[in-house]
Amino acid sequence: MRALGAVIVAVSIVASVGRAGAQAGDAQAGKAAYEKKCALCHGDKGDGKGPAADLLDPRPRDFTTGIYKIRTAASKTPTDRDLFDVITRGMPGTFMPPWDVLPERDRGNLVAYLKTFAPDKFKEAPKKQELPKEVAASPESIKRGKEMYEAIECNKCHGAEGRADGPSRAELKDEWGFPIRPANLTKRWNFRGGGGRAEIAMRLATGVLGTPMPSFVDSVEKPDDIWHLANYIASLGPEAPNYATLLSAQAVKGNIPDDPDAEFWKRQVPQNIPLAGQVTIDPRNFNPSIDMVALRAAWSDTEVAFHVTWDDPTQSAADAAKKAPPDAVSLQFPQKIAEGAERPYFLMGNEADAVYLLRPRPAHVPTGGLPADRVPGAGRRRRGDREEDVPDLVVLSAAGGASIEPPFRRSSGRGGPHVGGDAARGSGREQTRVTSRREESEQCGEHSEPSWRRRSWRASRWSSSVPAL
Repeated sequence: MRALGAVIVAVSIVASVGRAGAQAGDAQAGKAAYEKKCALCHGDKGDGKGPAADLLDPRPRDFTTGIYKIRTAASKTPTDRDLFDVITRGMPGTFMPPWDVLPERDRGNLVAYLKTFAPDKFKEAPKKQELPKEVAASPESIKRGKEMYEAIECNKCHGAEGRADGPSRAELKDEWGFPIRPANLTKRWNFRGGGGRAEIAMRLATGVLGTPMPSFVDSVEKPDDIWHLANYIASLGPEAPNYATLLSAQAVKGNIPDDPDAEFWKRQVPQNIPLAGQVTIDPRNFNPSIDMVALRAAWSDTEVAFHVTWDDPTQSAADAAKKAPPDAVSLQFPQKIAEGAERPYFLMGNEADAVYLLRPRPAHVPTGGLPADRVPGAGRRRRGDREEDVPDLVVLSAAGGASIEPPFRRSSGRGGPHVGGDAARGSGREQTRVTSRREESEQCGEHSEPSWRRRSWRASRWSSSVPAL
């Protein structure tokens, strides 16, 4: 099996050289392709100062320095194949897209032209970085890799669980003095240079030039530790996000755990929902750093619970001076199940198709809520033979002062959402999750409540994360 693997690797290398290495590109032809496809970000002079550069985070590469992040060379100079692969695959987690849509000849010509920006760096042929003999992934290898992860202090930047929330993250800067975020090791699909075990091992061996990520060849105790560490990192998350289009909920007998860290929730497979920007007007960021949420759901005879987590690289918090609220998430439900594939407009519905929202409580609303006459948008609703106030928000209290409000909020997209029904306070136990429950209620006209059994919202902890290798 190992011999066969070696043969495959050898053939792959020969084939690669045959396609992009042995055949030298035409720099002059590459210049035309560069000006058409690359200069907008990287600039006409290749200095990373194109017209779009100031709008991008991370910033475009400055080719005039000859510093390239991704390489398979022991020297600081990438091989032609390294450059060709980056052009082809792009840089996941950045604005650099894959250019595999270009003919192979054009990509080869681009490689030749990029080298003209720093010709002195490419005078000597790069020497390939050799890896130690491969070690297969196993529980023992992963355990050893975790030990090395802590011993060489990977957790200082990447965090204890690899979520890019280490204590040093705020201090990190790249070669040019710009702030840089550590990789979120739980999102291997964003690893620049690839998320496979061999590709991770290569990044550990070569480091990532222009960033605080060094080579660890001389830092580990034994050469095999490079593979143990790669195996551990690969165990932290899947190689692909496997986005879900339909949320499945686990049937449960008895009570659904309130603790977001309960083993019950850890056993539920997360269902990842991608996020994309909607507003493209300054200063809103049309490419949000929070690129997905992970949902878990469970239901019983009396309630349904949603466990929502997301990684926030900016650790956004409320800032009164900037009038900036903290990050929040809403879950939207149709007022009624429509026939066919048509769904309500996802930005709080519209006049023709109202929706119900489960959403966090704004930080300025005190725990325990506000009286109806103090809540913006409060209205009146007829319930049976009496009228009552309908506050815009019904707020629940939480142990430890957690800021969360989540009963159903009805919105017609006209700025006058309503909430229906009574809500019980959250559990008094110490927890980071809050529960709101709504008893079954009757339909009462335009501002009627949903005829649903008790509902529960579980808001779990969140941590920081981002880009990748």
